[in-house]
Amino acid sequence: MKCPGQDTQFWDAKSIFEAPCPQCGRPVEFFKDDTSRRCGHCGHRFVNPKMDFGCAAYCKFAEQCLGQLPPELVAQKEELFKDRVAIAVKRHLKTDFKRIGRAARRSRHAEQICREEQANPAAVLIAAYLWDIGAASPEAGAEGGPAHALLADLKAPAPLIEKVMGILGDPSSASGDGHKDRLVAGDAAAIVNLEDALKQDPALSDGMAEQIERQLKTDTGRAYARKMLLGAE
Repeated sequence: MKCPGQDTQFWDAKSIFEAPCPQCGRPVEFFKDDTSRRCGHCGHRFVNPKMDFGCAAYCKFAEQCLGQLPPELVAQKEELFKDRVAIAVKRHLKTDFKRIGRAARRSRHAEQICREEQANPAAVLIAAYLWDIGAASPEAGAEGGPAHALLADLKAPAPLIEKVMGILGDPSSASGDGHKDRLVAGDAAAIVNLEDALKQDPALSDGMAEQIERQLKTDTGRAYARKMLLGAE
């Protein structure tokens, strides 16, 4: 039996449509299960603008079903994977609602900082969810820790696991884009810690600006923290 989304007996009039080529503007006909098509006028290949690749984030037959995914969709698949990680983290933490809340806030802050810093959103957001879990047993090593085990259980792609574990590992071991990803995730974690400290002791607001400058490592993170914690515009 085919996936209902790919089986033509379930298709309707909207399953075949035209989309303008982003290069020349000429119409290109798409079937709804096409991952991409090439423009017959200028030769530009572009991604199906209406295709929902949500299932590709969890279906083990995604590659067989969709074929060789374009790079844009590989990135999208990684980003969708973060939602599965979020659910897995909640299950792992069970009734530890404090840590679940911290993970959600950390991911939300990381997403805001990622946009300006142009970090890898999938790796950073997944690392943000796993931050406390990854740090829970450093003596186990990267491949023996709970964060790595959780990603392996979800059958995360090996390159994505490597990116995430690089962020969760020793900051001095990351370089290039991985270093930026680590800084963004670290800033998100620092903001959560400062939020919690300020909630416990409002008097800390007097020195909060100094703490932001000292603890956060990216310009975007500092500006965002000042807005979140000090109400700065």
